[in-house]
Amino acid sequence: MTVTHHPDIATLMAFSAGTLDEPYAAVIATHLAMSEGGRETVRHINVIGGALLADEKPAALSDGALTRLMTKLGDDRIEYPRRDKGAADDIPLPLSKYLPNGLKSVKWRWTGPGVATADLAWGRDGRSRLMLLRVAAGRPVPEHGHGGQELTLILQGAYRDRFGVFAVGDIADHDEDVEHQPIAEPGDDCICLVAVDAKLTFQGRLMRALQPLFGI
Repeated sequence: MTVTHHPDIATLMAFSAGTLDEPYAAVIATHLAMSEGGRETVRHINVIGGALLADEKPAALSDGALTRLMTKLGDDRIEYPRRDKGAADDIPLPLSKYLPNGLKSVKWRWTGPGVATADLAWGRDGRSRLMLLRVAAGRPVPEHGHGGQELTLILQGAYRDRFGVFAVGDIADHDEDVEHQPIAEPGDDCICLVAVDAKLTFQGRLMRALQPLFGI
């Protein structure tokens, strides 16, 4: 697998620091399970972060604090599970928490012509949303922008937009300044793992009118 599109470095830094909401962290962890280049980048970020922490002024700790910390940390090398070790054959391991029976078990909800979605429960009442998006092969998604940050990871198939072709393992990291119209490539339906914190902003009046029905 050749992964061409990666997250913004700021997103990877937030992941390394543990400051991403769970939906975004789930997308990044799944991407890292599919991308050796992404894993290597995060390893470098972790090393830099560790060096910065080492330069901080020391603070007093309670007795046994270091021992308790090292016990929790265990192995100092972070390993990201590979795609072929998942609980289901068609998903990377980080997704098994949300899809223990794989993509074949997903109950899709019609969202528009050739488009379906499925929300993935993640156990918190936050504003961020984790979901699956399926676009039929050869079909477009209506042109839209983003009200906030959107991470889109390709799990199956591929799509094309003005930024290029996004295939399995590729991730699109977009903010409110991006407008685009993804079109699923011929072949398999395009299935994506998506994290968003705001609804899409559609350009056409009809799509804006129907948006409450679609729920995206």
